[in-house]
Amino acid sequence: MAALHGQQNTLILPRSVEQEMSRHMHLSLPQEACGVVLGESAAGGIRISRFQPIRNVAPDPLHHFSLDQTEWIQCFYSECTIVGIFHSHPYTWPIPSQEDLQSLPHFAGMLQAYLIGAPDLSTPASREMASPMLLNSYQIIADEEQRRSEPSPIPPTYSLVPLALCMT
Repeated sequence: MAALHGQQNTLILPRSVEQEMSRHMHLSLPQEACGVVLGESAAGGIRISRFQPIRNVAPDPLHHFSLDQTEWIQCFYSECTIVGIFHSHPYTWPIPSQEDLQSLPHFAGMLQAYLIGAPDLSTPASREMASPMLLNSYQIIADEEQRRSEPSPIPPTYSLVPLALCMT
């Protein structure tokens, strides 16, 4: 991830992968959908090659997501590298919620990208699987001051920096 820091970063996402994410999101409605994106770091950004849905096991899946631990662990043994996490906001814009930001330390050491999708509620067909998905992508960044300081018992903090989304 260090190679990406400080550059204009881009998330390169094939349309076929975006369509898989959208289909999973629409099939999961009214609950939040979740999964991981697999790929690699590339010059100037992150290249996604695949999406792997993961079951949402949150106690309140209408408003939260929690990855099924068995499926999550299995993803780490796949031949591709997990580069990010995807989840949906069924009734709000695809921007990080306070809970999303608070959960970053659970993923930040392992992942580079955080994607949030939402149904396009402005379209009449927003509940249909063929309807568009609003998608935002972010790079997970550790707080610079904490990275430079001595090791501390205080867990590091992370933030999300928007990534330019390039559909191929």
